Amino acid sequence: MKLNTFSIIARCPETGNFGGAVATCFPGVGAHSPHIEPNVGAVITQGWVNPPLGQEGILHLKKGRTANETLNHLLLNDPGKELRQVSVMDCYGNCAVYTGLENDDYKGHRIGNNWAIQGNLLTGPEVIDDMAEAFENSRGPLADRLLLALEAADAAGGDIRGKQSSAIKVVAVDQYPFVDFRVDDHKEPVTELRRIYEKNKSVLIERYYEWIDAVKQGTTF
Repeated sequence: MKLNTFSIIARCPETGNFGGAVATCFPGVGAHSPHIEPNVGAVITQGWVNPPLGQEGILHLKKGRTANETLNHLLLNDPGKELRQVSVMDCYGNCAVYTGLENDDYKGHRIGNNWAIQGNLLTGPEVIDDMAEAFENSRGPLADRLLLALEAADAAGGDIRGKQSSAIKVVAVDQYPFVDFRVDDHKEPVTELRRIYEKNKSVLIERYYEWIDAVKQGTTF
């Protein structure tokens, strides 16, 4: 199945948190991606998505492998690699991305400092370019920046087939699932994802710091 039409994985250098955000014209994208592990890294597979590749990538990163080593390992064992895009980020924020030749146009990827953006079945290269510019030029919490990138891609045309689902996930270094929202079926999934996030982010932040204090005090939460 073809999904994860455009996506971003990123690491916040200030907090060490990892995050990812995706959108596509397919239901329930958040059930398949992104794969993120605190203090380890992140993996996204898309095009003809293969969720076990994401899980295998995380296991490989846990062994201390770099993003490049992990990507090479995944591609070596994937006979369908030309149908896929695979993006890997290691614990240091280094990224490696592969875009298979048999992905549908427009397809491409960009790698920056502590981030990687990838897409296929896009209306044009401006989708990826605008995502990168929005993320690079933004400041603030990682989740806010990831959403800005998704919104920029959506505004630039996004998925050539249309819109249906989106997801965002940010995992803190202390293993608390800081942000984890999905829109499984909606006519404007990125806009709806923003609405859900804005409605609930104050509660998330408050809950997060309550949990941190409990951990420091050695109490249950």
